[in-house]
Amino acid sequence: MIIRAFIYAVFLAFPLHFFSACAGGEAPLANMLPENPQKNPHVNPAAGNNHTALISVKSSQELVYNGKPQPIPFSNRGKEAPGVIYYPTPQARKEGKGGTAAAPVQAGTYYVRLLGYSDGKDHPLVEEHLVEYHILKRPVKIEAAENQGAFYNGDPKRVQAKADPPVLLSFSYYPNRELRDTAQKAAAEAILKWGSSLVPTDSYSGYKRVERAPIEPGTYYVWVYFPGDENHEAAQANVEFTISPPEI
Repeated sequence: MIIRAFIYAVFLAFPLHFFSACAGGEAPLANMLPENPQKNPHVNPAAGNNHTALISVKSSQELVYNGKPQPIPFSNRGKEAPGVIYYPTPQARKEGKGGTAAAPVQAGTYYVRLLGYSDGKDHPLVEEHLVEYHILKRPVKIEAAENQGAFYNGDPKRVQAKADPPVLLSFSYYPNRELRDTAQKAAAEAILKWGSSLVPTDSYSGYKRVERAPIEPGTYYVWVYFPGDENHEAAQANVEFTISPPEI
């Protein structure tokens, strides 16, 4: 009777899965996971369970803006589709707030949580991965011949230039190279100091700048530029543009 009472007391004191683990078995994976993995997203629930990773993904990823939704690249060995959540900040990801399953479009940095699921219904969540995902601004290339010209006929004459991708270009015409170079230098300094764009404001553009296409004969030093936006890098090019007297 004493021995039987002792055994009964031991079973009351320890859960049944304790004995199955001691006997070489494993407790259900669901019992090993945190109640809410969002509370501790920096822990891989699969660690230490001799688990072969289902998801293969780099810890930091970069793609270039293309105007379309861009899901984070990864490979999945599991039969279940992984969960992918995009967060705007590391803190939002840590708290599990403000996330979305929609792949991002805009350039920026996203903090991603990928959840790998096993095939069994009893132990669905087996691993998670935290990834810093960057969609970079797309570079802009301006194509413009360095020397261009036209003949005077009383109409405005414009420099020919195009951009790839086809963003809207701006043109500033200066009567000499020094004014143009001064404006560009000041704009570059403003970008470094204030993070502003390439737009030549009145404070450093030179009062003799001609914003509209010129009409009169002469040589103009042209600043062709794109100021940049939230998805494209800034770009610029220089053109020497001569309007010659009318042909006789």
